[in-house]
Amino acid sequence: MSKKIKFQTCSLGSEPDPSLDKGELVSWIRSRAGLGGDLARYWFQKPLSYQREAQVDVPCAGGVFYGERLRECLAGLDNGKIVGELGLDPGLLKTDIGEAVKKPDPLWVAIPGPGKLGFTDKYYGDPEEASRNLYFLFRRLMREMRDSGADGHVLICDHVVEEELEALCGKKILFYLSDPDQEGLEQLLEHQRTIAVSGAAIDLVVSLKEEYSVHNLILIDPTNTGLEKSLEHWEKDHIKAGGYCIDNCAEYWKKIVNTANFQAPSE
Repeated sequence: MSKKIKFQTCSLGSEPDPSLDKGELVSWIRSRAGLGGDLARYWFQKPLSYQREAQVDVPCAGGVFYGERLRECLAGLDNGKIVGELGLDPGLLKTDIGEAVKKPDPLWVAIPGPGKLGFTDKYYGDPEEASRNLYFLFRRLMREMRDSGADGHVLICDHVVEEELEALCGKKILFYLSDPDQEGLEQLLEHQRTIAVSGAAIDLVVSLKEEYSVHNLILIDPTNTGLEKSLEHWEKDHIKAGGYCIDNCAEYWKKIVNTANFQAPSE
């Protein structure tokens, strides 16, 4: 007989949904009378409603788009250039988090890593000093967000920067390499024991288990085949079905949750 297995589900973030009915945005704006708000806050909140409706176990607000909010809250910048002493005004971040949190439910927040924001230094004159100040600021803004109710952060990166990993890795931070290769995954595994990849990269991660401790796997956009293959190498409780939505998010998260209710094949 086949066996039903329910994998825990998690989100690694979302992007603004091009399939949005503009009427929803108009309704949200009207509902904000006296409260204020902007598009960044709307796109921070809206994907959470889809995730919660689909009953994603660990929802996550934010995504690469949320880098614009970070830029709003950082002082010493002008057009992506560091032109003065770096500083932080966390008010908007804290309000975004405060409105999104629904305790005791968990909430993670996805943001682009420092390298993905593409800041160039025109002030410090020393790459190490500029990076040191930028990483200090990132640690502070993530701490402010956790103090406001966030449980942890997903840092999204196109490529791995070793200095970022050394400065920012921690129990409440997951680096997510959006287009992984072997070198990048090896660098990540020097610092963290959870890896998020699509099914196409499972074999690569399995090959790295011989050298690195890969305690937990987050399978992005899971399929039955991918979950079945994952169970050959990890215990069920160390596998999550995850996603990062870029389109049609209401249906996307339902599909993730449905796939996570896995019908294991007969032995």
